Amino acid sequence: MLMTETFPEPLHGILHSQHKQAGPPRFACRADVGTDGRMSDTFLAVTTSRLLVIAPVGHGGEILHNFALSDITKISIEPMAGVSALHTVVAGQDLRLLRFTHTVADDFSNAVERLQAVCGPNYRSDIWDRYPIIEEEAPPDWSSHAAHLRTFSRLWAFCGPHWRTLTTAVMITMVASIIDLLPPYLTKILVDDVLTVPNQFGLLVPVVLALVLSRIVHVIVQIWSGRMMSTLGDRLAFDARSELLRVLQLLPLKYYDTQQSGGLMARIARDAKSIHYFWIDFAPQLIQQGLMVIGMSAVLFAMNWQLAILVLAPIPIIVVASVKIEKYLAWYYGKSWDRWATFFEQITDSLSGIRVVKIFAQEQRQSERMHDENEKVFESERNIHVRSRTVRPILAFVVSIGGLLVWWFGGQQVQQGTMTLGTLILFFGYLAMFYGPVQYLTSMADWIPEMMTAITRTFEVIDSPAETYEPEGAVVDPHIEGRVEFRNVMFGYLAHQPVLQDLDVTIEPGEMIGLVGHSGAGKSTFIKLLCRFYTVDEGAILIDGIDIRQMRLTDLRRQIGYVEQDPFLFAGSVSDNIAYGNPDVERDRLIEAAINANAHEFILKLPDGYDTLVGERGGRLSGGERQRIAIARAILHDPRILILDEPTSALDLETEKKIQEALGRLMEGRTTFAIAHRLSTLRDADRLLVLKQGRPVELGTHDELMAREGEYFQLVQLHHNVSSLVGIIG
Repeated sequence: MLMTETFPEPLHGILHSQHKQAGPPRFACRADVGTDGRMSDTFLAVTTSRLLVIAPVGHGGEILHNFALSDITKISIEPMAGVSALHTVVAGQDLRLLRFTHTVADDFSNAVERLQAVCGPNYRSDIWDRYPIIEEEAPPDWSSHAAHLRTFSRLWAFCGPHWRTLTTAVMITMVASIIDLLPPYLTKILVDDVLTVPNQFGLLVPVVLALVLSRIVHVIVQIWSGRMMSTLGDRLAFDARSELLRVLQLLPLKYYDTQQSGGLMARIARDAKSIHYFWIDFAPQLIQQGLMVIGMSAVLFAMNWQLAILVLAPIPIIVVASVKIEKYLAWYYGKSWDRWATFFEQITDSLSGIRVVKIFAQEQRQSERMHDENEKVFESERNIHVRSRTVRPILAFVVSIGGLLVWWFGGQQVQQGTMTLGTLILFFGYLAMFYGPVQYLTSMADWIPEMMTAITRTFEVIDSPAETYEPEGAVVDPHIEGRVEFRNVMFGYLAHQPVLQDLDVTIEPGEMIGLVGHSGAGKSTFIKLLCRFYTVDEGAILIDGIDIRQMRLTDLRRQIGYVEQDPFLFAGSVSDNIAYGNPDVERDRLIEAAINANAHEFILKLPDGYDTLVGERGGRLSGGERQRIAIARAILHDPRILILDEPTSALDLETEKKIQEALGRLMEGRTTFAIAHRLSTLRDADRLLVLKQGRPVELGTHDELMAREGEYFQLVQLHHNVSSLVGIIG
């Protein structure tokens, strides 16, 4: 979403011309699908009293729609095939204002949420004061130098615990820089005072030994500094990965709804490594080469200020060019990162779904898709490297100009006797050493954008707001009986599209509630809200009279057991998976849970019994075996609230019977919510809650709802399964 100060042209001119009629602008959104269905820009602009849709035309724009906010009685987003549309009702007329892709969907979601608060016949000019629009910050420009300074500052703060090691390494690096200044000066003495002066052989040995000693000390100091900085870099990269992995476990599900797993893998695998390179390659060299430039500049001016000016003449050109190149390449590095994230996502999907690929004989197609993504990575990397390799020779040529000028003017001074040959050699020694750091510092224009982009994205994840595990005034470790209340709950993943509305129901401790409804009715959302994966927009969810938002998150989820339709098993042993929620449990209790889950018998037949590795996602076990291990895991967890997501679907009758027996034991004395997809596990439910388009439409027992011949009756008829409704055996 665009703030008023970031409105692009032609919006400024049009809104200025409309100012008297429309009032000052508030915010705008850019749609990326034009009126002809092609990818082009169209802008939604909102002022104090009007809504405008503007299409750019040349250097100006054309107003496609212009409505008073008071005339808009309804505004919403309409999902379409591949795109979405902004739909309004103005003076009783339905209008589709513009279309946009998923890329900018969040902006329009926020815009509609705000417009719903200010549109309608009750509009008044002071409504903006009652419903102030909080302008969002513009997306940070990570190519800017201010952004780089913020990242540098964050990196320094990040290494705070290791400041002693860093300080020592910096001091050693400074010593190395000072030692580097000695050889050219010793060479001057060797030329002017030894080689060109008769009978000075006695000085030759000490000067050469001094040169050798300076080289030896330099190597020792470099090794010492390098080892310390490499250890520090490895430690900081380790800390970054650890922090990333810790934060990823604490982020809410809403964060993962908008992220690609491949992108997150790229941040862990590639981006965190950039912190290592920063401290091993960038920081030491920046310090050492910077000190060298400063030290040698002082020496050059002390030796011959005229020649020093000639040496420094190309530097402003190099600095300006480097700044421009850095900003220019930053965009390409950001694009490259996006390509890598998509590439990782494609690989993850392909490897995770390898069975599906093979069963449908789509190996060639999948290979071609990965090849296409790999080619996009190649193109983005090539764009960077071709441009950077074009610039480097040009900068090297500019650097060489200073050396040519020194040869010309310095050679004249030697011939005229105003400067000794040793001094000229000294000057060129420092000149070579001077341009080395300068060239190194300018070459940073190639990879500073890449490194800063990667490090910034790492910090983006680390700084993402985690779930609120310890709410202010939290009820500590409450004793839960299992009474659950949904009080006038409303929730939507997008604020303008509620998924659950007007949900008001109370479940008593130990009661079994069946959740019934068509796909998309809100059954899974009901469960996610109960687990506090998401927070309600309106209303409240209470357990034993306590709002779950006031409970510590670990206390809440410790009391909830979840048996999924397709349970997830980790790539460990059977016992590890059963004891996942209770890692320190005694072996006897673990086996008892497996017996109650009807899993003990088949576990003993496995090659290593309870120590058998189940493979990735439990792939070495059958669906029924995975299901029973999940039930054993829930039994051992001993929750007060149990959630069953159709755990007996798609199983053979014998396996289903065993699982039903295990579920019957698990449900005893627990408040249970059972999501039904095929209506074959709900006859023994105490009550059935029927949801339709996110609203509760019926609540009662199976017999009561069948007698009403309402929504539940129609669902049963659709399943053609009235005569075979089987309850869970308790």
